[in-house]
Amino acid sequence: MFSIIILTKNSLNVVNNLVDALLSQNFQYDFEIIFMDNNSTDGTLEYLEEVKKRAKNFKVRIVHVPEYEFSHSGTRMKATNLAKGKFIVFFTDDVIPIGKDFLENLTRPVREGKVAASYGVFQIGGKLYDPIDAYLHNNWYHEYDDISEPISSYCWSKLSPKMRRKLSNFDNCASCINKEVLLKIKLPNVPYGEDMSFAKRLILNNYRVALVKNAKFYHWHKVKFSYMLKRMCIDQDLSIKEFELYYVSRFLGILKNIMIRVIHRTYIGLFKIKAPLWKKVYWILYNIKILTADFLGKYIGTLNEERTKGLLSPLKKKLLKIKNNILNEINQKSLLRY
Repeated sequence: MFSIIILTKNSLNVVNNLVDALLSQNFQYDFEIIFMDNNSTDGTLEYLEEVKKRAKNFKVRIVHVPEYEFSHSGTRMKATNLAKGKFIVFFTDDVIPIGKDFLENLTRPVREGKVAASYGVFQIGGKLYDPIDAYLHNNWYHEYDDISEPISSYCWSKLSPKMRRKLSNFDNCASCINKEVLLKIKLPNVPYGEDMSFAKRLILNNYRVALVKNAKFYHWHKVKFSYMLKRMCIDQDLSIKEFELYYVSRFLGILKNIMIRVIHRTYIGLFKIKAPLWKKVYWILYNIKILTADFLGKYIGTLNEERTKGLLSPLKKKLLKIKNNILNEINQKSLLRY
C-alpha cells in the first residue's frame, strides 16, 4: 500500500490540479491520501472535504497542522507516522504530474526494492511559467546519474563540495521513500532543504537513491524578491553546513554573477523564445529581479562574524543582521512553498 502525503496551505487554486492528475493515473496499487493542512482559510479545507466524500477506492485523511507547528521536515515525519502504507509518496501542493504513468514510474525503483528513495524530474511549464527559465533548465536532469550509490564517510570527505551536493540531489516536491527506511533515517530537523540533507544521510548509510527520468512533473511559481532572497540565504547557509559549498564567496562576485546572467538571459529572452515583444521584456525584467535576489541572498547566507571583517565591514555587518533575522524567522515559521 502507498500513502500519498500532500502538504497544503491556502492551496485552493493549485492542489485541485494535483488531485485531478493523481486520480487519473494508471496505478494498480492500493493507496491512501493524507492532506497535512496548515491553517488554510481560502476554501482549501472545504475542497479537501469534497475530495474525501467523493473517494471510492481509496481513503482520504485531513490532518490539521497549527500555524506555528508546520515545518517541511517535521510535518512530513508526522504524516509518515500516521501513514498506513509501506511506501510514502510526498507531494507539494502545486505540482502537476505529467502523463498517466507518472506514479507507476516514480514508485517503481522503490517498489521493486532497487533503491530506498526515488524522486521525479521537475519541469518548468504549465499555465503560467517563465519561458527563459524553462529554456535554460528543463534539461537539467541529463547531467545526473540515474542512481546515487552508497558512499563511505572517507570517500565523501575526498569529494569536492559541488560533487557532494550533486550526489545528494533529491526533491520532495515529488518523491517516493520506503517507510521503514524513512522512519529509521528520518528527515533532518531543518526548516528548509530537508530533502537534500536526507539524501546525503541515505547514501552515507548504505542506501541508494534514484532519479526517475521518465517521471516528470510541472513545478513553477512566480515569486517575490523577498521570497527568493530569503530562500537563497537559507539554502546557502545549509549548503555550507552540509556540503561546505559556497555558491558565492565575495561581494564583488555577486555583481559579476548577476551581470553575466542578465546578459545571457536577455539574449535568450530576445532571440531564443517565441513570444510577443512585451512578454519578452516582461520576463527579462522578472529575471533581472530574481537573479539579483538569488545572488544577494546567497552572499548573505555565507556571512558570519569572521567574514564581516575588512573591506565594507559596516555593510557586511548589516547584511549579517539580515541573515540572522531570516534564520530566526524561518525557524519559527517555514517558507510556504518550495
